[in-house]
Amino acid sequence: MPEKLQLERVSPDLPAKEFFAKYVSSRKPVIITGLLDDPTFQGRKWANLGYLAKKAGDVEVMVEPIHPTANQYGTDVERIPIMFRDFLGSLRSDDGPHPYLTTQYSEEDPDAETVFPPPTNALRDEFPVVPRIMGNLFLQQVNLWLGKSKEGSSSGLHHDFHDNIYCLLKGRKRFVLFPPCEVEHLYPYGTLATLHPNGLIAYEDIPVRADGLSKRAACKARVRALERKIDALKAKSKGKGKGKGKGPSRELQALMDAHEAALDELAEAELDDVDAADEDQMDDFDALMGDLDNLEDAGPGPSKTTSHDDEDGEEDAEEEWKGIGHSDDDKNASDGEDINGAEDGEDSDDDEEDEGVLGEEQAGPSEPSSFSRIPTAHLHQYLGLPTTAVLPQSFDAEDFPELEKTTDPYVVELSEGEMLYLPASWWHEVTSTSAGGDGVHMAFNYWFYPPDALDRYDAPYRDTLVWDYLRQKRDGEASREPAEKTHAAKRARESVGGGDSKKVRR
Repeated sequence: MPEKLQLERVSPDLPAKEFFAKYVSSRKPVIITGLLDDPTFQGRKWANLGYLAKKAGDVEVMVEPIHPTANQYGTDVERIPIMFRDFLGSLRSDDGPHPYLTTQYSEEDPDAETVFPPPTNALRDEFPVVPRIMGNLFLQQVNLWLGKSKEGSSSGLHHDFHDNIYCLLKGRKRFVLFPPCEVEHLYPYGTLATLHPNGLIAYEDIPVRADGLSKRAACKARVRALERKIDALKAKSKGKGKGKGKGPSRELQALMDAHEAALDELAEAELDDVDAADEDQMDDFDALMGDLDNLEDAGPGPSKTTSHDDEDGEEDAEEEWKGIGHSDDDKNASDGEDINGAEDGEDSDDDEEDEGVLGEEQAGPSEPSSFSRIPTAHLHQYLGLPTTAVLPQSFDAEDFPELEKTTDPYVVELSEGEMLYLPASWWHEVTSTSAGGDGVHMAFNYWFYPPDALDRYDAPYRDTLVWDYLRQKRDGEASREPAEKTHAAKRARESVGGGDSKKVRR
């Protein structure tokens, strides 16, 4: 039986620069022995379900029922829309199993996520956008996780595409952790394309750069950033009365040349995506470039950012951001080590990849690439851990011989009032157990784009042109008028609809 390793434990008042040097840049998970020390963090209040209902009860959320045979979450079970107030009320009942509040995204349009999905959009004034301890990382999304299970319920073994700071507000969580390099032994559902130097895993259907951006998203942001620089330089020259009757300056010409090259690169990325999706969908360069002003998926990750108009007349950035975990992203990974032969998987049972909730046969795997095929019950039994998960009827341990080749895992018992920092693509299986009077478990997490300039605390992303532009967009959002923010939040809520759950992320 493998040895169970233990993580380091650090104080939540550790200076951000020291936290970056010891853990973020070295890509090491760590337990933080307290919650966020930011004055704006009021998450402790949310442990009172009555307060939470009063504060955020009027938003609609999607909740996930437990799988009827695997007895776990993180499967392809169809999610249910419900008012958050009603969901909170249902948790007061002792009759289970209860549904689980997980990542919020639109079933019909997974790219319609927001940085602050419901119910966090109604809690925006009670947590910092970027916690002090996370320094200069760029926020991708926040989420509230809420369920009820006295016996313990599992998420299944999987990894995320972003750095995670996980704040446990109620209950207990047991994490089983494997480093990203174990991808070859953990049977993911997707086909491995790249393992980046910072540990980020990219799949053939989710080909992301080391910073978590798709090639197309980065190209669009680069085009827009260069346009801003060109406009600023032209305005500066006009103010000084220069340039009349003359050609562009050397500096301006260099920017224009870079812009032309960026447009070519963007067109190539667009064509790659069209070829992958539907060759007949778009075959004209003008059509490909015609929606550039909308930057429909220039966003840096699996969710959109709610932002507003800039001085140059750009449309709301809420319409710009798209996710890295979606099939319409670029098919070319970059800046990493190519590895062949592994397949990526999900947390559902081995024989259920071809079956729906009611047992209907499906065309193929419906689980995300970043989930493991290893049944949760088998993982627990292999590690000698108690489990409530159930093995599939056709299970055969000989189907997973590579599991025995993995390094010893970390097994983390996270207690109420503690946090876990987990770098992008660290594999984790989470068993949540309720505690306390109302018997719920609750957590709040931040996802950040994974840094790829690991020696630079002040500028942790190598593509400075793109990330400077994205930070400007984010800062523009912070100056938005309250009425505009309310309108964007309303649109985000309206985008959460029904349908088959295909893009589960834990």
